[in-house]
Amino acid sequence: MHPISSSEAIEELRRKDPLSDFFTWWDRATPDDLAALAGALDDATREEDIQQFLQLNPHFLIQHLGGGHGRWVLPKQKLGAEYVTDFLIAEKHSFGFDWQAVELESPLRPMFNKNGDPSQHLNHAIRQITDWRAWLKSNQSYASRPRTEGGLGLTDIDANLKGLILIGRRAAIDPETNARRRQLVQNLNIEIHSFDYLLQSLEGRLVALRKIPEQKLNE
Repeated sequence: MHPISSSEAIEELRRKDPLSDFFTWWDRATPDDLAALAGALDDATREEDIQQFLQLNPHFLIQHLGGGHGRWVLPKQKLGAEYVTDFLIAEKHSFGFDWQAVELESPLRPMFNKNGDPSQHLNHAIRQITDWRAWLKSNQSYASRPRTEGGLGLTDIDANLKGLILIGRRAAIDPETNARRRQLVQNLNIEIHSFDYLLQSLEGRLVALRKIPEQKLNE
C-alpha cells in the first residue's frame, strides 16, 4: 500500500465535510489574480458589484487568514427570517472552526466623514454585524447544529465571532482617522479596512507562495 498524500487526505476530508460546497482553496492564487481583483475594484460602482465578483472568486476573501486545516466562504447566509450576511468565512484549526462575519459597503463610500466621525455607511456596517451577533446569541444551538439535524451547519459558531468590514478605497482615507479606526477595532472586535486590504493580502500570499519552493529546495 502506498502512503496517502496530503492532497488525498484533504479530498477525503472534503467528502465528509457537510459544508464542502463552500470549501475554498487559498493557495492557488496567481499573479493574474492581482490584475483581476484590481480591475474589479476599480470598476465597481456599488456594493453589489463587489458582492457578485467575490461570490465568483471567493479565494480573494480568505488570503488574510493564517494557518489552519481548510477555509470556507459562505455567501448570503440567512440567519432566520431577519438577516442575511454578505459573507461568513471560516478556517479550521485543531480546536475547531473559527468564524468571521463579513459586511461589504461600496468601494465609493467614505469610511469617515470630513470631521473625522464614522460615516453613516460605516455605522450601518457596524450595526449589521452587531445585529448578526445578537441573533446568534439567541440562536447559537440552531446555527451550529448540523444541517442533517435541521440546523444551519455553522459548526462552532457563536455570538463572539469576529467581524470584517470592507468599505471605500485606501486613497480616500485621511491618515488622521487611523487612531480612531484602531480604537473601533479594539472596542468592537471588528476589523475595518478599505478594499485595498484584499489586494495587500493577496500580494502577501503570492510572496509566501514564491518562497515555498525555495524553502523546500534548501531543506
